[in-house]
Amino acid sequence: MPPTDLPALADVVLRLGRIFERLGVPYAIGGAVAVSFWGVPRTTQDADCLVAIPAVTYQRLADALNAEGFMIDGSSAPQPVTVEALLQQVRDDRYMTLVCRATSVELFVPIVPLQHSILKRAVGRSFHGHTIRVTTPEDLILLKMAFHRHKDLQDIKGILHIQKGHLDLSYLRHWSARMLEASSARELDELIATYEADRPV
Repeated sequence: MPPTDLPALADVVLRLGRIFERLGVPYAIGGAVAVSFWGVPRTTQDADCLVAIPAVTYQRLADALNAEGFMIDGSSAPQPVTVEALLQQVRDDRYMTLVCRATSVELFVPIVPLQHSILKRAVGRSFHGHTIRVTTPEDLILLKMAFHRHKDLQDIKGILHIQKGHLDLSYLRHWSARMLEASSARELDELIATYEADRPV
């Protein structure tokens, strides 16, 4: 691997993008990296990604991750990536935890219908001179409403403010009714009204 002058997080995200493009598997970068495209950027040391990996592709994925400098980040010291370790993490946690350049990486596999929609709707965005697939603002809002941590609610408010008049609110409300608890769905409607997200800019 050639040396890079990019910040570690950006370099790691680009490595992931290269791997998934090369393998031809659908992916969507999420978390704070995606928020930086649609809302108020915030610092992070982590990279989150949703990726649909066919069973026959796991060996190629493990080989590619090792070649790009990723390691399995378990409870003990980081270990080389193996198919067995990846599948064990998926069975235990529904996601894979890796590390590269001291950056934590979580690769989520789709297990609910919304996640399949997220992968289909992911959009290409320029990132340090390259194009990566990024989770849409609507899907970020839905995911963050489901997690409902303080930082998630702050991210939602930033997205609603900055993307005012540009969000697909019918999509938001459709999935909100399907996947969120009634109280969270009402809270999202209140946030949309508070930030006048349905008004044209």
